[in-house]
Amino acid sequence: MSDEAEALMNALLFSPEDLEANRRGQLSRSQLERLRGIRRREAGVASLVFVVLVFCATVLLFLGQLSERPILFAIGSLLVLLNAVVVGLGGRAWMRLGGDMRADRVDALAGRLERVLRRGRTGDNFILRVSGVELAVTKEVFRAFEHEARYRLYRASHSRLLLSAERAG
Repeated sequence: MSDEAEALMNALLFSPEDLEANRRGQLSRSQLERLRGIRRREAGVASLVFVVLVFCATVLLFLGQLSERPILFAIGSLLVLLNAVVVGLGGRAWMRLGGDMRADRVDALAGRLERVLRRGRTGDNFILRVSGVELAVTKEVFRAFEHEARYRLYRASHSRLLLSAERAG
């Protein structure tokens, strides 16, 4: 195994067995477990945010009504709306990951890879572009790829999570 292949495996956290399953268009057993773990973590965070926002909104609505201060009532109402958005985003992520696990299908992207660094006010965004498709990745994953080289990338079909990659010959 080449140093580059090993660097990709370490950056993307996949094994040769994962790559072989992805070549067949399927998720490996360890990738299914990884998706389940991500789904549990995201559900836990969304639940915690939901509870905190409900508590804060309830307190503000109660205090706003009790003290007859419309600003507190307005802020409490905005928190209720924010909570609805958070629940919607959490639900969408839950369904996408569930769709990946049920479908057991992996999409492949092949072609010349471009590494794109977008500078932002709050930090840098690391993008991999293959066949016109852009994937946001971490700095470590970004550095594991060679600019303008040919690759085959494997990603989950619904959540679009990058699962594995290999240099295309």
